[in-house]
Amino acid sequence: MKAEFLAALAASRGKTLLVLCHDEADSDALGAAWVLADLLGGRAAVPRRVSEHARELQYKLKMPIIFDPDPAKFDLTIIVDTADAQQLPGCLPETYLLVDHHGKNSLVAGARAAFYQPADSTCQLVWEICQSLGLKIQGDHALALGAGILGDTRYLATAANGTIADLAAILEAGGVSYRQLLELFRITGKIDREVRLEAALSARLHKLGNCLVVSADVRKNYVYYLAMMLVELGADIALVGHQQGEDCYIRLAKNPGTVDCLDGFAILAAATAPYPRTNLWGDSDYAGFNGKGQVEEVIQALIAQLQSVQAERDCLCRGPG
Repeated sequence: MKAEFLAALAASRGKTLLVLCHDEADSDALGAAWVLADLLGGRAAVPRRVSEHARELQYKLKMPIIFDPDPAKFDLTIIVDTADAQQLPGCLPETYLLVDHHGKNSLVAGARAAFYQPADSTCQLVWEICQSLGLKIQGDHALALGAGILGDTRYLATAANGTIADLAAILEAGGVSYRQLLELFRITGKIDREVRLEAALSARLHKLGNCLVVSADVRKNYVYYLAMMLVELGADIALVGHQQGEDCYIRLAKNPGTVDCLDGFAILAAATAPYPRTNLWGDSDYAGFNGKGQVEEVIQALIAQLQSVQAERDCLCRGPG
């Protein structure tokens, strides 16, 4: 699969290139798209928005990003870090190459060629492409790839040994240190730090059997990082939502070591089925919903769904029956 992808890429040299990542781009999507575009002489693009928690990374590295791109104006589009067409509202190209790491991906079948390999981050796959093509990365490239790895592994807390080795090799190749990466990736804005603290202090604890479920309605769209933060603080399952007008952003994160019997994506999909959606994706450990609805109402539906699934299953998180 990788060889076919590299061959298709080589055959497209000299053509105009668009590297497109999913909407509400996080650090992995943004880093992967920008590094690949910059090294191949293309343009990096996001359908509508960069997620709030990744904007500081974009600004610090001065990444030029196209919004609302028209793939028809480019000879070749590479889609990165995107698992489903829902994540590319209004800009899904007819033909494309694909680079992605997610466990489930519905775009692989339609790709002209794909480098699709389950991994901790898409930035690792971009690093592998760079090595295969002999592309030399600079300091900012290394920092962008490293930020993508940190973002998708909760500061390496869930990283495989090979991921840590990849990160070390990337930083060495770019001539930058891990300390520089942490300084880049750290949210420095006072308001952003306040949002994290507010989420921790205002979160609600729900005890479902032996399972500790924590929910929070946050005022900025940092739903991914805040969900992961609450799991780090001790939640078995974290439900985090952000309201933006009629739009509702929900993330479910779980600790696989304590609730391996529950499928987070299936629970989120069932709970949000009545709500109009623009995006729904994820796996057993982490899942996301973007759509129409009220955050508090959707979180209550999630808790009800968790209770229903627990009642049907004989698992440790159910507690004494």
